[in-house]
Amino acid sequence: MKKRLSPNTLKFISTLTVGLIVLVFVTTISNVVMRRTLVAASENYMQTCSQMLDGYSKAIQWYLENYNTSLNSMGDERILSESSAEEIQRWLKKEKPNVHKDVLQIYFVDSDNTVYFDNGYVIKGSTRKYSNGSRDNHVSDITTANYRPTPFFVIEHPVFTKYGNLRGHLCAMIEVTTMNRITDLIKIGSTERVYLQDRNGKFIVHPDEKYLGKTFIPTNNKYAIYTSEAVSNSDPGIIETEDENGEVVNLFYTKIQNCGWTLALSFKKSHLENVFKRQNTTRFIVLGISAIALLLLILLENTIIDSFYKKQIITTEYDSLTNLWTRQRFEAEADKLLRHNSKNKFMLVEADIRGFKFLNQNYGEETADQIIQLYSKHLNDITKQFHGLIGRGFADHFYLLYKSNSVRRSMNVFKSSLENLNQRIKDNEIQFLPKFGISFYLPNEKNRQSTIKDLIGQASFAKSTIKDNMLIQYAIFNDKLLKQINHEHFIETSMEAALANEEFFIMYQPKISLETDKIVGAEALVRWYHKKEGLLTPDKFIPLFEKNGFITKLDFYVYDKVFNFIDRQIKDGNNIVPISVNMSRNHSKPEKFMYEFLKAFNKYNIPPEMVQVEILERSFMDSDTLQQTTQMLHTEGFTVAMDDFGSGESSLNMLTKISVDVLKFDREFLITSTRENGSLDEKAAKFIEILINLSKHLEKQTIFEGVETQVQRDFLRSIKCDQAQGYFYSKPLAEQDFIQFIKLHS
Repeated sequence: MKKRLSPNTLKFISTLTVGLIVLVFVTTISNVVMRRTLVAASENYMQTCSQMLDGYSKAIQWYLENYNTSLNSMGDERILSESSAEEIQRWLKKEKPNVHKDVLQIYFVDSDNTVYFDNGYVIKGSTRKYSNGSRDNHVSDITTANYRPTPFFVIEHPVFTKYGNLRGHLCAMIEVTTMNRITDLIKIGSTERVYLQDRNGKFIVHPDEKYLGKTFIPTNNKYAIYTSEAVSNSDPGIIETEDENGEVVNLFYTKIQNCGWTLALSFKKSHLENVFKRQNTTRFIVLGISAIALLLLILLENTIIDSFYKKQIITTEYDSLTNLWTRQRFEAEADKLLRHNSKNKFMLVEADIRGFKFLNQNYGEETADQIIQLYSKHLNDITKQFHGLIGRGFADHFYLLYKSNSVRRSMNVFKSSLENLNQRIKDNEIQFLPKFGISFYLPNEKNRQSTIKDLIGQASFAKSTIKDNMLIQYAIFNDKLLKQINHEHFIETSMEAALANEEFFIMYQPKISLETDKIVGAEALVRWYHKKEGLLTPDKFIPLFEKNGFITKLDFYVYDKVFNFIDRQIKDGNNIVPISVNMSRNHSKPEKFMYEFLKAFNKYNIPPEMVQVEILERSFMDSDTLQQTTQMLHTEGFTVAMDDFGSGESSLNMLTKISVDVLKFDREFLITSTRENGSLDEKAAKFIEILINLSKHLEKQTIFEGVETQVQRDFLRSIKCDQAQGYFYSKPLAEQDFIQFIKLHS
């Protein structure tokens, strides 16, 4: 009689069989998934490196085009073609301040290779060769000269006689160290090393400046053929080679358009190997867990497979915090949607949270993550309603794309959705304020070939225009903003020369005591009389200068002019009142600021109590930095005012920590509180009164900007505000008018 198997044995065999099937299945699937993930990781690595190379290439090309434009713009063909070499040399000396700030020298080389420099030097019989056949500007390779300690390159502008014969070249000399500085400014990633070589393989940019002007040959025989000269003579590509430190790297290189130079980025090969190593480690872990499935049966197997899937796939395409697409996946899907719907209109929205950095610092990362999750849920609900796409970028940035029937209708729908979104946020325990940038993809526009990156860039620029306006939640990219971009570029090319030529000048707006109606101070305000644009108000250039960092130079220019004015009035025996100067938000290092500030102040013999420093409430997110700056100013005898108080994102309890002397309230308080008939809104007036009382309790002096009517003046006087500043009393005044105003109102 055949022996029967026991139920437990059958169960064991069944379990073992199912476990083995699951193990084989999981092993097979995991290998497939791992292979695909490794391929995807490798492709993503290559794509990211190539995109970074393209980004550097475009940035360097942009700088070279700026140099070309600067040289072309100063070229007076009549002078260059008809004047004598000596006349051209005198003209060069006159025009030198107008060329790009990176240009070290400009000079003219005639057909006999005699060189006429802008500083008056002349060198005859130069052996350097210049481009001959082309009428276009030429960028030279690296060159050296006895009169220059460091290598340089030259932008050459050919000059022809009126008969079309080559007369010589107008040249701009730029040190190669300038390009090193530029690549540091445009730093895109943290792992790449940037190299820029001329046509002969000599380094124009190198992480180690000792290689500038030199070539490089790898010491390892395996890579010896990949010299810098060989790379410069090769078509764009990717190679494995050795860097100057002996490390094996992947070198991505391309040509700079219209130049012939070679740009290269190196990435340690170990970075990609570590990716593969981590993936292989994960594979072994998965196989080990799969073996345990023999004991934990199918349920555990399914759990492991699901966990593996999430770890290997979702994190590369989905944001782990919100489960939305990552920006990379969003851009890929959005570009695909645009290509397949070429006749449709689309609306792109970039969304973020006003003051998110402040929320993160004050409430902690966990609360900030909760805010992000809540925000993403609301945005995702809106996206589903309109069958659009949504993805999350860095931190609080989100991107939404919808089909659009018309711009007007889309904006009406957006405004309705925004009202609903604001209400939903208001109903939650965690409060925050969204802001948006909007751009449109329209079939009939000339730039129809725009990519999703272009649309995001346009929306981002639009959103940046409302950064400091708490009352506006969105902005739309349009022709006006495009003109603004072009105008900003124009302003940037002329700002250094304008400072050198003293096109900036100071106006003084009086501060009046509300108790006596007498002048008790003034604020120094900078204006710009541009030689082409005419008078420019601060809103036309201050935001741009804050963005590009030039504002710090302008600040110290203003300080010097104000200190000089006060000093002259004291020496002339005239009455003078304390004058406040603005400290821009870009001064983030108190010690450095105070050193430069005192250096300018100590040039003149004036008491510190005649100077007040106004610091924007929004200047520092770090209250410790603000406290340190205020203490340093107080130590030297200066008073400190917090400008535009109430318009920023600081908490009120900061006032108990920061010992400012004066609270200067933003003019928006009065603008938004004043009705069309000139009367004040009762609720708004009560709020202002509460703020003044709070300031009194904190022993701070108070001043209101933007006082334009008697109703506003009388109200502020009734609530015991100390001072007022605005057109009701006086507009900003030129020096002589301000001196006369002091005489009449002291």
